[in-house]
Amino acid sequence: MKYLSDLDLKNKKIGLRVDLNVPIDNGEILSHERLSAALPTILEILKHTRRLCIISHLGRPVEGNFSESLSLEPIKKWFEKRLNKSIPLIKNLEEIPDDLCFLENIRFFDGESSNDKKFARMLANQFDIYVMDAFATAHRSSVSTYGAISLAKEACAGLLFSKEVKNLRAALNEDNQIISIIGGSKISTKLSVIENLIEKSQSVLVGGGIANTFIKASGFEVGASLVEDEMLDISKRLLQTNKIILPKKVYTAESPQSTIVSSVNIDQVKKNEMILDIEFNESEVSKKNSPFILWNGPLGIFEIEQFSTGTRQLINFLGETDSKVIAGGGETIYAINKFSELSKFHYVSTAGGAFLKYLSGAQLPSIEALELK
Repeated sequence: MKYLSDLDLKNKKIGLRVDLNVPIDNGEILSHERLSAALPTILEILKHTRRLCIISHLGRPVEGNFSESLSLEPIKKWFEKRLNKSIPLIKNLEEIPDDLCFLENIRFFDGESSNDKKFARMLANQFDIYVMDAFATAHRSSVSTYGAISLAKEACAGLLFSKEVKNLRAALNEDNQIISIIGGSKISTKLSVIENLIEKSQSVLVGGGIANTFIKASGFEVGASLVEDEMLDISKRLLQTNKIILPKKVYTAESPQSTIVSSVNIDQVKKNEMILDIEFNESEVSKKNSPFILWNGPLGIFEIEQFSTGTRQLINFLGETDSKVIAGGGETIYAINKFSELSKFHYVSTAGGAFLKYLSGAQLPSIEALELK
């Protein structure tokens, strides 16, 4: 695909699709991470041209209807302060000025999610170059993430999008040298990810409810733990690859509300107990000496102090390892911010669904469209 540096941006009119979908409460932005992540591409484009229209979605409005609560107005104001410039918010595609502006929430426009060809052509025709920098939406075949790229005169990946793709490709092209760490509650939601990473990795360490199902599939007692019984046969098949790293010790209690927590070997779980956290199996990960470690999902209910030990241990280890750590997903980012700093990791993806879909080996529509330009 083409990158920002491959194209002549001077005085060109540019449409920039970014992901500014952040939580807002009564006009107050609660998280600035995605906004800050979009700034480098915006600043780079502004070095070459002021004719820039910033495009994003926010929430899930009913298409074709304006909703004040999902307007990009608060986000526009955030960027006005950072760029020290008044920026108009445009509600009509045919009124995009030859200067820096925001297009109102792209999901207010009818046909965005269905990739309406007429709307896609109308959006693409507004610009000399269409820049895709919203990796978090790369798995959606919408007008602004697929249709406009396909129909644009020229299109390329922005700095953030490029960084996401380059880092993930580098890790997954390591010929079975990476270590993958997958946490979360259900195997069923991450089955394709686990199956693909088993093919790509030396080993896959599992945590959370996912680990519980593998522990039960291995023949151990899991008591009242969260388990997907319908996934036991699949778990047994995956265990036969000998690439799944199970915990040696787990943290149990009678309920998430319990203050009495036991640390036991996985063959010592009682019938009335729940596995609510696992001890990070550092020795198994360390001895692999992998150039890359991929991480998605916590190892336990880390939001509750007494069940945060495994996730803390993991984050401390990843912050000190010589391996390049690539992490992603909403809960993963939240856990890093809670116990450490994003700067200690080689790369932290701002994407959720797109990150997981890429890890599953699936082609992402935005990448496919960019590669065809």
